[in-house]
Amino acid sequence: MVYATASAFGLTYDQAHPVVREKFRRQDRKGTNTMSIITKMKEMVGTKESINGKYIREVVTHPTKVYHLHGQDIVRSNRVSTFLKEHSQGTYLILTRNHALTIKDGAMIDNITKGSGSALVKRAFKVESIEG
Repeated sequence: MVYATASAFGLTYDQAHPVVREKFRRQDRKGTNTMSIITKMKEMVGTKESINGKYIREVVTHPTKVYHLHGQDIVRSNRVSTFLKEHSQGTYLILTRNHALTIKDGAMIDNITKGSGSALVKRAFKVESIEG
């Protein structure tokens, strides 16, 4: 979550650590509880609370894609790679099952080099500048 917060909000890794600790109740060496992240992000949408001049514009919960196959519509959960293709503009902080990463203008920014693209997106938070 620290790496994702740094890349999504334009902070250094060292600047992101206290932000994640304070805002998302991250415990040192224990990671960040997913429900703490979701709760705070939803709160930030309503209050327009910013981090480094950027705020959460919207929350996308369990994004899906509909495929038409053999005359039927099939609804599938989006994988990070699909979400990336469909959201090539803007910045999104993405939560998967046990991980957080950033998608920024069509590029995936992650501290894990392999496998994140195939993970299912649980939540996506659109990050925008206050001016934008």
